[in-house]
Amino acid sequence: MGVGETMSGGNEDRAASLDMTRGVCYLIEEKKPDLAYRMFRQLVGEGLPGLVITRQYPDRVRRERGLTDVKVVWLSHTPGEDNHNPTAIGTLAKTISRFIEENGGEAVVLLDGLEYLIVNNGFLQTLMFVEHVNEFVMQRKAVVVVPLSPGTLEEKELALLERNLEVVESPAVKLELESREVGKLLDTY
Repeated sequence: MGVGETMSGGNEDRAASLDMTRGVCYLIEEKKPDLAYRMFRQLVGEGLPGLVITRQYPDRVRRERGLTDVKVVWLSHTPGEDNHNPTAIGTLAKTISRFIEENGGEAVVLLDGLEYLIVNNGFLQTLMFVEHVNEFVMQRKAVVVVPLSPGTLEEKELALLERNLEVVESPAVKLELESREVGKLLDTY
């Protein structure tokens, strides 16, 4: 399967499940990352290995989000296993690229904590990090999901992120996901 092929393995340009193309970083603009986690969970359910990078405590993320079989990296200044210092943004990019490479270029990464990276590194440094990850992902069959509360950035900063990432319209995707989930529930009866 080449870059640009779908999650479902078909020849269409878009995946039937979420209309998400491989080799793309998606920006999900929402106050709480609920839709981003739902999208991530569905992609993992389709067989893609998953990595979550988050500001939330890993055990809490696994429990509350139902993510038992994925690696969770905690953005924290506290040393520990699977903890990552948010100011070490270069090694975070290496962690993401290594995970994708270890899985043959086919993986899904949820980066929940972009605002925290901006606080710790400044916007321009974080934008360069996002650009680096985006360029890496474009050459692979991976997907990166980046939730962001748009009110946390200046209009110009948000525009720069939107220019370089594929923006997912939250209400439309949420409605699509909910109708699919209801359909699956009805199919079980």
